[in-house]
Amino acid sequence: MPRTITSTGAVRTADGSAAEYFVGDWDGAAFRTINTAGTPLRAEAGRDYYAAMSFYGLPDGWRVQLGWLSNWDYAFSAPTGEWNGQLSIPRQLTLSATGLVQHLAVETEALRNGTTTIEDRTVGPGSGNPLAGLSGRSYEIEAEVALPGSGAATEFGFRLREKGNSRRVVGYDVSGSRLFVDRTVAGADDFTEHFAGRTAAPLPLTTTAGERRLRVRLFMDTSAVEVFDGDGRVTISSPVFPGPDAQGMSFYAVGGRARIVSLKVHRLASTNRVTDSAPPTTAIPADGTFRNSGLGPLTVVPAGHWTTTGAGRTGVFDRDSTAVSRTEYGDLELTTLVRFGGPDGTSGAGSVLLRASADTADGYAVNLDPNLRTARLFRKDGGATTVLADVPLLVRAGTTLPLRIRARGSRIEVFVDGLPTIDVTDARHARGRIGLNVFGGRAAYQDTYVRAL
Repeated sequence: MPRTITSTGAVRTADGSAAEYFVGDWDGAAFRTINTAGTPLRAEAGRDYYAAMSFYGLPDGWRVQLGWLSNWDYAFSAPTGEWNGQLSIPRQLTLSATGLVQHLAVETEALRNGTTTIEDRTVGPGSGNPLAGLSGRSYEIEAEVALPGSGAATEFGFRLREKGNSRRVVGYDVSGSRLFVDRTVAGADDFTEHFAGRTAAPLPLTTTAGERRLRVRLFMDTSAVEVFDGDGRVTISSPVFPGPDAQGMSFYAVGGRARIVSLKVHRLASTNRVTDSAPPTTAIPADGTFRNSGLGPLTVVPAGHWTTTGAGRTGVFDRDSTAVSRTEYGDLELTTLVRFGGPDGTSGAGSVLLRASADTADGYAVNLDPNLRTARLFRKDGGATTVLADVPLLVRAGTTLPLRIRARGSRIEVFVDGLPTIDVTDARHARGRIGLNVFGGRAAYQDTYVRAL
């Protein structure tokens, strides 16, 4: 029976990009699905498997599929420089009476380059780590884990690419009967508000010899983890960005005992590296200086990567990120230099917030946008936005513009590059904090001075 797969953009119901498949009949002219309306069949439980491509007519008769391991929530924001994303490991597809089945292409086994085997090892909360002494950046794990009839763990799994408090967790929640990947503390995640967290999928355990058991197969790569249950019913794919020296691994059990029936760690040869050595650590550039007064300490809301560079206080984020002052002002004058984008060709809009609440849900925002080529004044009320002024302005990425804002009583004046640009009267917000904002890329602020009037 034929099937087809579609992918969505960033949607909150799927927590990102989703892949859905349809089963039906093809008569040579039209495809008619037998899917139940309102009950999507997910081809991938993870939120980072998009635009999958399948290949048919291969010599062995298999249909093999590759997906893009990324998500439209942060497709252009990954902290990877010129490299952006990767394809999944090849999957062999079949269709069973219960739905889509995905197994790793058998050719992947040719990458195995040494195996460590552990058998019949029981692990509890106070046990030692059975994987102590093993490390690596790229490896495959095949495991079967059993739970005893009493005193069983409430959660068990693997901590991968581990160093200190940083880890990528592939685990099983026993009470919820869910397989999961957790990247809450998985390395770089300050480039978006949608990266950190747990992705889970329903997966009942099987029963063998009176024990509840889970079979799982996973691939840990330099920047991705892909998990398959033993029957190919559930897959979870997830990009991750650990440091190159995060190479530890461990098996854990919480709340009771779990028995490793069989566990194999296959070291994997590279498909493109000429050495297995970790790349040298990138030199961290020396911090620049942020010349400012009247701001005080800044707190980033809701998330984002803010550093002090040669361009001043610099923010990088795929959505709204604001560095908010603790100092509050009513009447004020603010001057700053705003730089849009970066030396790598990235773009981004910048806004200065005034009379803002601590969570930035209320206040005013003076926005300069090189994509829309406009200067705008927004009013924010509980998160809802009203445009008070919208003025065409030649704003270019890679340039710096002087900005001056004067707010006195209900009057707000904006001067860009020394020219009067916006003059609006609005009395909704009388006092609040200052914020430096970036949206959809990179923006920097230098020589930022605020004084009360």
